[in-house]
Amino acid sequence: MPTPEPSRARVLVRAFRGTRRSSLYRDHELEAPAFRRICSAGEQSGLPLLASLHAAQRVELDKADARRLAAEVSRLRRQALLLELDDDLTAIGTLARWCARAAGDAWLTVEQR
Repeated sequence: MPTPEPSRARVLVRAFRGTRRSSLYRDHELEAPAFRRICSAGEQSGLPLLASLHAAQRVELDKADARRLAAEVSRLRRQALLLELDDDLTAIGTLARWCARAAGDAWLTVEQR
């Protein structure tokens, strides 16, 4: 698969509930530079999970990690460092909480496209 141009690169955050064979999902897509800014702000704010997400092409988080991600995104939002990215932060936090609160199996993926 060819690497997309940097200006067109995107990041897809997708939360799943169910099983690997049959699941529901919700997602949010944002521009890669915006996602890098979020991860960088996470690193500067001492939010290790959020800071680690930019390093891999694809990351899968379990429910416990999704809960941690939701908490870290909430902390970052409260700091008001990235007001212009607040809609993206809100969407990522909402997906992470939706995943973390599932009664059954759930997971969250972050994929660079």
